[in-house]
Amino acid sequence: MELRHFFLDINPKKISKRNREVRAGRKGQMRRRPFTVLVCLVFLLLSVAAFAQSNQDTIEVIIDRPEWRRASFSNSPQSDQGPEEWQQAATRPFRGIGLPRSSRSFAKPILKCKPPVCPPIGPCGIVPSPPCNLPKRMWGQWELATQVFFARTRGTVRWPAQVLGIPATWADLNDDLGIPAHQTLLEYSAYYQIRPTWAVFYSVMPISLEGTGLPNRTIYFGQIPLPANIPVHTKWDFLYQRVGLVYQPILTCNASVSIYNSWLFNDQRLSVQNTVCPLARCTTLDRTRHMVMSGIDVQKCIRTMCNGATLSCDNRVGIGYLDGTFALDVQAGFRFSVPMNAGRWGFVRGGYRLINFTEDRTDLRLDTTLEGGFVEGGLIF
Repeated sequence: MELRHFFLDINPKKISKRNREVRAGRKGQMRRRPFTVLVCLVFLLLSVAAFAQSNQDTIEVIIDRPEWRRASFSNSPQSDQGPEEWQQAATRPFRGIGLPRSSRSFAKPILKCKPPVCPPIGPCGIVPSPPCNLPKRMWGQWELATQVFFARTRGTVRWPAQVLGIPATWADLNDDLGIPAHQTLLEYSAYYQIRPTWAVFYSVMPISLEGTGLPNRTIYFGQIPLPANIPVHTKWDFLYQRVGLVYQPILTCNASVSIYNSWLFNDQRLSVQNTVCPLARCTTLDRTRHMVMSGIDVQKCIRTMCNGATLSCDNRVGIGYLDGTFALDVQAGFRFSVPMNAGRWGFVRGGYRLINFTEDRTDLRLDTTLEGGFVEGGLIF
C-alpha cells in the first residue's frame, strides 16, 4: 500500500501540475511589485508639493518694544508709539527676530575696503589716537628739499701774519669790511635710498654777499694798509658743499637714528677795494678747504593724526675736521609730514641752525659763523 502511494506521488502528471501552480504564483507576485513602486512615487510627489506650498505661509509676529528700545530706533520710520510688526516664515526654524517690513527693501550698506586710520568713537565719545608712525624713505625713493636760512653773519679775518713788517689786523667782516649782518640764504639737498638702511646725499649752499663799510681805524690786510675813514667795498663768496653716505643703524616705526660721513668742500673768496686803488681790487683772499664731516641725525615721532599727518622732532649734529679747520653744523627743529598716497610724502621743517668755521693757522685766520632760524620744505617720492 505504501509503495503504491509512493508511485502515485512520483506520477509525472501530478508533478507537472504542481510546477504549473508554482509558476502562476510567481507571475502574480511579479505583477504586484511595479504597482507598489508606482504608488510610492505618487505619494512622494504629493508630499513634496504640499511641503513647498506650506513654506510660503507666514505668520505675523507683533512685538511691543519697551521705552528704551523705542528711543534707540527713534530715527526709523517705524518709531511710532504703536507696536512693531514683523514677518516670519511659519514652517522654517525660528532663529531670532526678522527684519521689519519697512527695512526689507533696503540694500546692504557699502563698506570701504580701506579701514579708517582712527578707530570709531567709543561709548564715552573719546577717539583713541592712532599709533605714531614716522615717515621715512623707502628703498629706491628720493628726498628733495630746499631750506631758507635766515642767517646772522659774523666773522673775522687776519691775513697774512705781517703787512710791511706790522702784524696784520683782526678785521671784522661786518664793522670793518661792510658785509651785511643779516641775510637770507638758500640750501638745496637731495637724498637717494640705495638700500633699506643706506642712502647717499648731496647738499650745497652758495653764498654771495656784497657791502660797503667805513672803518674807524687803519686795517692792515693783504699787501697794503686800508686807511681809516675811507669807504671800503667788499665782496664775499662762500660755497658750502657736502657729498656723503648715510647709514641708519636704528630704524623703527616711530624713531630713526642716522649716521653720516661726507666730504666737505668749502671755497671762499674775499675781495676788498677802496679809493686808494680804485681801478683794481686792493687785495683778494682765496681759501679752499677739503674736509671730512661726520654727524648724526635723530628723528622721533611725536604724534600721528587721523589723516596720517605726522609731527616729529628732527635734530642733526655734524662735526668737520682736517685741513687746519674745525667746523660745526647743528640743526634743531621739528618736521611736519603729510601723506600724498603711494608712499609719497610732503614735509615742512623748521628750527634753529648754527654753522661755524674756525681756522687753525698762524698765517691765515678766516673764522665765520652763520646762525639763525630756518624753514625747509621737501618731497619724498
